[in-house]
Amino acid sequence: MDNSKRSWMSRIGIVVIAAIMVEIISVVQYQRTRRLMDEEMSVRSRVILNSVANDIAHTLELTETTMRENLWEIVENLPYPDSAFTSVRLLIDDNPHVVGGCLAFVPHYYPSKGRLFEPYGHKDGGKIVLEQIAGPDHDYTKNNAYQRVTASLIPEWSDPYYFGADSIRLATYSFPVFDDADSLAAVCGLDIDLSWLGDTLNSRHHFKSTYGLLLTKEGELVAGPPESKVPEAEVDLIVDIINGNAPESMVKGKLIQTTNLNRPPYWQLARVYSTEEVFARIRKIRLQNLLMVLLGLAILAFMINRYARNEKRLRETTAEQARIAGELEVARKIQQEMLPRTRVDGVYGTLEPALEVGGDLYDYYIRDGKLFFCIGDVSGKGVPSAMLMSVIHSLFRTISAKMESPSFILRALNENLCRDNESNMFVTFFAGCLDLYTGKLHFANAGHDKPFLITQSASVLPVKANLPLGVFPGTAFEEQECTLSPGDALLLYTDGLTEAKDQNRKNFGRDRVRELLDGCIADAGMTPEKTVQSLSQAAHSYSGQAPQSDDLTMLLVKYEPGELLQDRITLSNDTADVERLSAFVKDFCGRLELDHKAASSLRLALEESVVNAMNYAYPAGETGEITVYADSNRREVRFTVVDSGWPFDPTTVLSADTTLDAQNRPIGGLGIHLTRKLMDSVSYCRKGTMNVLTLTKSII
Repeated sequence: MDNSKRSWMSRIGIVVIAAIMVEIISVVQYQRTRRLMDEEMSVRSRVILNSVANDIAHTLELTETTMRENLWEIVENLPYPDSAFTSVRLLIDDNPHVVGGCLAFVPHYYPSKGRLFEPYGHKDGGKIVLEQIAGPDHDYTKNNAYQRVTASLIPEWSDPYYFGADSIRLATYSFPVFDDADSLAAVCGLDIDLSWLGDTLNSRHHFKSTYGLLLTKEGELVAGPPESKVPEAEVDLIVDIINGNAPESMVKGKLIQTTNLNRPPYWQLARVYSTEEVFARIRKIRLQNLLMVLLGLAILAFMINRYARNEKRLRETTAEQARIAGELEVARKIQQEMLPRTRVDGVYGTLEPALEVGGDLYDYYIRDGKLFFCIGDVSGKGVPSAMLMSVIHSLFRTISAKMESPSFILRALNENLCRDNESNMFVTFFAGCLDLYTGKLHFANAGHDKPFLITQSASVLPVKANLPLGVFPGTAFEEQECTLSPGDALLLYTDGLTEAKDQNRKNFGRDRVRELLDGCIADAGMTPEKTVQSLSQAAHSYSGQAPQSDDLTMLLVKYEPGELLQDRITLSNDTADVERLSAFVKDFCGRLELDHKAASSLRLALEESVVNAMNYAYPAGETGEITVYADSNRREVRFTVVDSGWPFDPTTVLSADTTLDAQNRPIGGLGIHLTRKLMDSVSYCRKGTMNVLTLTKSII
């Protein structure tokens, strides 16, 4: 066999061996991916089931709470028979989930009312209709729930049932009522509407064919998917499998996850999804990968045949291309990680690296009605600077999510950068926090160029320089503050702007930047974006054909508060002042034209936080003040609770486990649990001697 034929066979052999290895790897990877995806789907399904179970349990608990909170008024009005109608009305009106209720008094409890007396109310449109329904044709003493409760004297939930001509699915909570003599007076029943269960069970699905079921403790179907989505026969079969009346093998290609409410009435929840749909995506990806591999192998065969005689040169060229491609890919990822993805009105930034990768960064985001922003410049150039920049960006987001003070943020960044900094790289950095409701700006600098303050004219903001980050551990960074008026702006930049050089190596200069900013101020149509772009164009025009010597980064922050609504109230640490707080919140929400439900949620969350401060912020017997600041830009509402009591962070308190009954549940935690449920954000910080708790809620 001559050398030519042997070489050809060798090339073909390489391609065949490569094809076999790739296919083996593909099969192994597919099986592993499928197994991991199956485990992930199981975990996700379990999480969603538990979330739905918590929602249902929370609704049941709210109904039970409604009963407990209004029980004292029912007992207080027992001497007056006709007041029972008022008590029923209050029970129904106090909970949006309750659609009906009754008080079924024990026989002859009110001699004047005869043997049976059952005031009943139900919601009809926007009204509550009250009537006495007991009589010869309705003897409630024969009702199973009534008999069980009067016998056991223990509250109970009924299984869901259909009621009325419209076949509304209801569940009833029956509760024994005792008079002052501890004698059973009546059984109170509250009906809740369960029509929302089907939508709750069949929402938040990752796949179209996935659906959820709700069964009673005994296995009777309560709610499930619409018949247009899943045939009734399939649902019945799934129910039989859950109840153990049929093997799971009877439904092929289906995975079933179940859980139970861990409180009465112990209903069962199930989630069913199709394996064919779950794994369809990875099968498609595997097919695509196979086609791409075959194409790649064909190209590989061509290249081996074409460039066999120049193997060394090809290897060197490929290695060089891989190095360049890898560096460019790193640069691309760094830039994506660095730049903010969410646009904020009045804020615009730009970054133009001098090389493939850059060491500049800027970032901004809004939390609790405050704009956190920063700009930085890492020493050196190339991949090391870019990698350090991405680390700083991540640290800034992580640290500022828990801290509000720019000086503390810089201190935490510095400690992280000084740790194991064997390359001795440092970073100039500027961080600020702008309160979008008050215009109060807090900032701290770490050796960065002083920004420009843009008011009626452009001027340099008097900033203390401090040391850059990463130089010495334990460095203190002085925090400064000022107040911006509407329309004022701040321009942050790196030295790539002021040190842009022309062909004679002369700098662009800070004075030229100030003159351009004054020109932008005179032009009423100049937005932050146009202002930054104008400065960038001017710097490039000044440099002409000279190569860009450094990264050019700018960030312009303009204070545009829009329409603001603000108010405040100062209370004593006496719970009697809660009535004043309720009136204050009601008035503030009224000016925002919020509906009753939203206003009630805000009032309840704020009252929980303020009452907690009243009870625990100050030592027993000591008089103190709690000030509540209310702010809104008509997109969100922010309440700030300030007191000078003992340092205490309520956000670190674990929420109460509402799945436990009252006897087994530890004391405390319900207030912060309720506040977290009702508000979008709850944060705390200690400012000097003051506790500052911030609650925010979107209202659009």
